[in-house]
Amino acid sequence: MTSANTSPGPAMTSEATPRARVHLALVLLALASGATDAFAFLLLGGIFTANMTGNLVLAGLFSRPDWLSTLAGAVTAVVCFAGSSFVGFWVIRPTANADSSLATLRLLGVAVVAAGLQLVIVAEWLVWEGHTTLPLQCAFIGCSAAALGLQTVLAKKISGAAGLTTTFVTGTLTSVMEELADRKRGSKAIQVVIVLSLSAGAFAGTALSSSVPVIAPVLPFVLVAAAVILVVSSRASLESMTAKR
Repeated sequence: MTSANTSPGPAMTSEATPRARVHLALVLLALASGATDAFAFLLLGGIFTANMTGNLVLAGLFSRPDWLSTLAGAVTAVVCFAGSSFVGFWVIRPTANADSSLATLRLLGVAVVAAGLQLVIVAEWLVWEGHTTLPLQCAFIGCSAAALGLQTVLAKKISGAAGLTTTFVTGTLTSVMEELADRKRGSKAIQVVIVLSLSAGAFAGTALSSSVPVIAPVLPFVLVAAAVILVVSSRASLESMTAKR
């Protein structure tokens, strides 16, 4: 009587590797979101560029000192985040004649633009750090929020049916609690890691913004760039996932 071979087959291994890369990319994007929000809040006038719920609340805090400046920054962030996410979803929307390869190329284009916007922030900050006026602050906020909008599009698409987000995690946390309460199988592990990564990224971003502010936006760029590389390396898996939609 021969024993059954329980080792994973080639097909299982080939599927697991791209999935692990995608999960790692999601974690890196969550870390980048936390670091970006810390940088923006601490060095760009107390505004979030990933957390739009927070900005909508800030816009209503009219008793806050320099409220008009806060309002200008918050409105800029919300408009740019919404605009870039709309453009991102529009670019990668399903079309009648588009094949999975073209759809994946569009998604990769969104990823590269998101990383490029983060790089623009790094370059501008090296020049203007410590000498920002309100219009210049709003320009930084707008560029950063646009980058985070595209990162949100990227995260939702590469996470497939789970539709995970890495810029705001209230929905993710709610989904975890729902799955636990209903005893459903799901992607609880990666969801929990994403929630924790957002806080960890904010911690790291705060450390840089407080100690070496001139390089504070470098961390988000490096994290997003690494995530984009992982996504590009998982192109075949993404094409397969896109073809099933």
